[in-house]
Amino acid sequence: MTASPMTAVVVDDEPLARRGLIHLLGNEPNITVVADFGQPARALEYITAHQPDVVFLDIHMPGMSGLQLAQQLATPQPSLVFVTAFDDYAVRAFEHYAVDYLLKPIDPRRLAAAVTALRVRQDGLQVQAENERLKAAIAQLERSKNVAGTKLASFNEVLIIKEVGRTTRVAVSMIDWVDAAGDYMCVHAEGDTHILRSTMAKLQQQLDPSVFLRVHRSALVNVKRIREIVVHANGEYRLTLVSGDVLKSSRRYKKEIRALMASD
Repeated sequence: MTASPMTAVVVDDEPLARRGLIHLLGNEPNITVVADFGQPARALEYITAHQPDVVFLDIHMPGMSGLQLAQQLATPQPSLVFVTAFDDYAVRAFEHYAVDYLLKPIDPRRLAAAVTALRVRQDGLQVQAENERLKAAIAQLERSKNVAGTKLASFNEVLIIKEVGRTTRVAVSMIDWVDAAGDYMCVHAEGDTHILRSTMAKLQQQLDPSVFLRVHRSALVNVKRIREIVVHANGEYRLTLVSGDVLKSSRRYKKEIRALMASD
């Protein structure tokens, strides 16, 4: 007797990415998408009420990340497949704990292999044991962010920026400067400007403070991209970057800039 297709829910705040994954899953006879959500909170309500077999979860979403959603799922949990535009640290953790993940853009062959593995686990009743390991992995991941000496794991090497119709990976080392516009950050890198949905405080937590210097209430600068610093009589500084951009600091941050000049 042929087993019924597994039921699946897709959760991704980016509509194009969500529709693309649903389209690819439509080619897999072992799985049926029963719902999709762009808002993690609504997805959590649906999953709790309907208990699908599988949930495809984007890792980076505003409000509630895929990791946070996973932690809130009650037993019995569905199988979880994380979808990411390449979060190195998370991928390494999930590989170690044998949790499925998919990298964007999604390779149809990799997706087919993931679905096959999901079917094997469903038939072997291994889901709950793996989910317990997953929760332990997520808890360990969260704890490690607060442990001294984990600097390499704490600061991003890549920013995942979701813009209309696309997801862009921006290498942090190539960022010249960032300025704030309300709840959005304008990330200037390699001659392009990317719009990141974040706050200045949240972004600063992701970036190495020895590299990114606050020079204004609404501006961060990559110190490795500064070509020249000129002192003004009023206590402000003019910073010329290798990109040719010129920024003015505010007097509030003159101590930090003096320290930077003294270290050169």
